Amino acid sequence: MFLQYLINGISIGSVYALIAIGYNMVYGILELLNFAHGDVYAVGCFVTLALIAAKQNIVVAILGGFVAGFLINLIVERFAYRPVRYSGRVTPTISAVGIAYIMRNVILLVWGPETFAFEIGIKNTHVKVGNIVFGTLQIYILLIAIALMVLIQLLLKRTKQGQAVLAISQSIPTAALMGIPVNRVIAAVYGLGAGLGVLGGILFCAYYESIFLGIGFMLGTMKAWMSSIVGGIGSLKGAVIGALILGLTESFVSGYISTAYRDAFVWGFFIVFVLFKPRGLFPAQISEKV
Repeated sequence: MFLQYLINGISIGSVYALIAIGYNMVYGILELLNFAHGDVYAVGCFVTLALIAAKQNIVVAILGGFVAGFLINLIVERFAYRPVRYSGRVTPTISAVGIAYIMRNVILLVWGPETFAFEIGIKNTHVKVGNIVFGTLQIYILLIAIALMVLIQLLLKRTKQGQAVLAISQSIPTAALMGIPVNRVIAAVYGLGAGLGVLGGILFCAYYESIFLGIGFMLGTMKAWMSSIVGGIGSLKGAVIGALILGLTESFVSGYISTAYRDAFVWGFFIVFVLFKPRGLFPAQISEKV
């Protein structure tokens, strides 16, 4: 059973990682805790649900959700975050919380508070190897999540746009003096973070075959935040490792103790962890600005 719980934990942890990466990308540049991240990508997930219900091709539906999340965050960054970018940390945080409530009420107004069935058209057959049972959907989710994480790392490390993001994360004024279009790059990071969140949310909903109003708060605000703190907020490597630790912890607690007490044990672990490692396992290296 250990291997079964290990596989389950890695699968769900990979989904958490996609969402935490988008969360951490914003913090890595602006040191802003984007509490609207979850509810923005939740709108994208519901757009995907609507397109699936309209009998659209599943690829079109997923792309539609991705684009919706991307465009919403572009608008949010332009009109809610950019005007208060240099107003300290409290004002942008309050703005982010306000956007989160607006997005949540948009979902409530359009789709209501019900829980909906969510399927992406992949037949979930089961393959048994010894005592371990693999769901084909579980395998697809894991492979897609890994591929997306590798892709985002390659984009950051091997492209000019990625180098621009890294430069801005070191110093916005210096990056601007070097000719980097700071506002455009930051907006793109916000949009890409939301798009990744939509994809992670879609995989999560497909895993549990349901979608509901609180998915943004539960996954984006709580799970991504916990993953980022454990791994080291501002560190993409930390976001991935923290998410995997969170997924494995949930899986083993559910398997060996009880699903009813899973969240209590996870939060207990989280509290004890931050007492000893308040900056996480891989804290981001912040350059001293002189």
